[in-house]
Amino acid sequence: MSKVVLAKGNDIVKRTFLALKELSPSLPEKGSKILIKPNLVEAMEKESGAITRPEVVEGIIKYLGDKNFEILVGEGAAIFETEKCFEKAGYYEVLSKYDVEIVNLNKDKFIKVKLNGKFWKKAEVSKLALESYLISVPVLKEHAFEVTLSLKNIMGILKPGKGYPLKSYMHKEEDYKIWSERLCDLVLKVKPKLAVIDATTGMFGSHLFGNLKRFDLTIASEDALACDIVGAKILGKEKVYYLELALKRGIGKSPNKIKEIEV
Repeated sequence: MSKVVLAKGNDIVKRTFLALKELSPSLPEKGSKILIKPNLVEAMEKESGAITRPEVVEGIIKYLGDKNFEILVGEGAAIFETEKCFEKAGYYEVLSKYDVEIVNLNKDKFIKVKLNGKFWKKAEVSKLALESYLISVPVLKEHAFEVTLSLKNIMGILKPGKGYPLKSYMHKEEDYKIWSERLCDLVLKVKPKLAVIDATTGMFGSHLFGNLKRFDLTIASEDALACDIVGAKILGKEKVYYLELALKRGIGKSPNKIKEIEV
């Protein structure tokens, strides 16, 4: 069982900082490399509700301390150039006052890793993701595959394919169950150490242009699966097939302690 913190408040940076303070996650040694991986699927404004707001990432950086670690904020967008995604969402402006590096994971070096999974035996994955303390920072939203949260966000560390969108080979069979197994194969090899969901809003009916509902929440857990289960329930999804599969495959646990705080 796993602890999940929900912090509610209008100040995104403050509530994210306090969510992590309440969670008190185990962090690597000072000077270690930390990769913060937001969800920037394509170039969109931060208030679109389709991409992770930079203020959530800022709250994480303030908690970690940009002088304590080598912090990188990295994404490998599926649509359009990643740099344009960072720019349109305001990342360069918001994070300019911190000693962090913003990186395009689609241009990273890629390492072939053995997955020995049910559907995937090997994959090419970002070198930075493999060598860093990985923090998955998605935004709360529905998807054709029910929800897209911190586990699905890990698709961004994959080497871009020749097709479009760039990571579409993950679901080339267009079979939800096969994709679910493949995602579990990947996450069992490269699992985030910390998950922080931007639930300022939730998006319903689409992962790009759906209807928004305001929640003003940050959800945090050291168990990404537990974090996603809580996020899915906020979206009204009591059971999500791939999250149930992830439980069966030992990726994480159900949340047993949910701490709610007001900011």
